[in-house]
Amino acid sequence: MTVAKTFRWEGAHRLPWHDGLCSNLHGHSYRMIVEIEGSPDNHGMVIDFNEIKKILSPLVDQWDHATLVHAKDTELLEIVQQQGWKHFVLPYDSTSENVARFAADYFCTVGATEIQSRGLTTVRVIVQETRTCQAEYSRPLKTESG
Repeated sequence: MTVAKTFRWEGAHRLPWHDGLCSNLHGHSYRMIVEIEGSPDNHGMVIDFNEIKKILSPLVDQWDHATLVHAKDTELLEIVQQQGWKHFVLPYDSTSENVARFAADYFCTVGATEIQSRGLTTVRVIVQETRTCQAEYSRPLKTESG
């Protein structure tokens, strides 16, 4: 069975290597859908929606109204630090694909106890940077029994 929780934030980023407009600093109204697969417990619940929120809201709060910056984009990193602008440093480019991967990995790290106790099997993260563009990242979850 699959349950899903949606998150939203406003943020900026750039892809300095990109051939088109995405090489410029620009913003998006991001939407992220986090889907969790597992077997329902004896009450019929896979995971409480509030638990998903508790795990991921701190990350989304860091991203909201921030600039997502690749650690190797030293030019942009220097500017946001010098100006004191809110930013979040990613270990890779801030593509939607990578943002989805980062969120899934974050869920697996911060939510490890919940994953184990509930026997959750898969996390899938869909990141939409516009109404027509999205990326999806899925990863199996490792539990002590599997």
